Amino acid sequence: MPNVSCFARNPRFLERSILGRFKMEPETFDDHVEEESVEAKSFFTRLGGVFFSPGEAFTEIGRAPRLVIPIIALLLLSAFSGWYLAQKIDTQAASRAALEQAVKQGRITEDQMNQQMAMASRAAGPILIAGSVFSVLIVCLVIAGYGKLFSAIKGAENSYKSLLTVTFYAMLAVSIVSTVLIIIILQIRGRQYMGAADVNTIVASNLGSWIESAVGTNAMPKFIMRLANAVDIFNIWIIALLSIGFSAISKKLKTATAAIWLGGAYAIISIITAAIRSVFGT
Repeated sequence: MPNVSCFARNPRFLERSILGRFKMEPETFDDHVEEESVEAKSFFTRLGGVFFSPGEAFTEIGRAPRLVIPIIALLLLSAFSGWYLAQKIDTQAASRAALEQAVKQGRITEDQMNQQMAMASRAAGPILIAGSVFSVLIVCLVIAGYGKLFSAIKGAENSYKSLLTVTFYAMLAVSIVSTVLIIIILQIRGRQYMGAADVNTIVASNLGSWIESAVGTNAMPKFIMRLANAVDIFNIWIIALLSIGFSAISKKLKTATAAIWLGGAYAIISIITAAIRSVFGT
């Protein structure tokens, strides 16, 4: 009976043996309980965090991503924005110019032009609303997919659902601010119609509007002005939020790395778009 006598002479030996054998079990159990007890914060708490503490907010979103409410909120906001702008924008300007040219060339009569203009007027609002909703949805899906792509290239670990949730919250936060500013400015101006090309100059948040106010409308080449329009405070804000969010929900992905990939892609797209619009005069 040597073991019994050993335990009898040194009772702490038994205690150390038992605790040493199960040393890792309490930690594993605590971790498991902690993971199971993670609860997602409310939608408004998360949205407020995106404004005031994006790093913490996106980290929490990554632990428990929830897509339904931010998707609904962003789509409703986009639909409302499209409806409001449809009341303010002269969406028929381009169609009217083309139809008037067709009348001058004798391809259609004035009655036919008026009929087509009436049809375009009825369809303009729904088309603008639907376009606003589907465009923002597609943009979010593409951004999240691109985030997953460069994450895989850099060896970062994350999920597409988390990336998509971060994207929707970032877009929603910026869209709320920009929409509110547009409504305030247009309400101050009163009821007046403007062309679709004037929408980006309402808030004057891009470099192009600042250049125009300083040196005039046609002082710079069209390519430079269209490229300057892409340097927009709201777009920069979105890129910054996405960079913070993608890094917060990923392993082995730095904020600066995400910013380089996102900012670089936006710069390339802006250059190509500005070149195409300059060539075709759109």
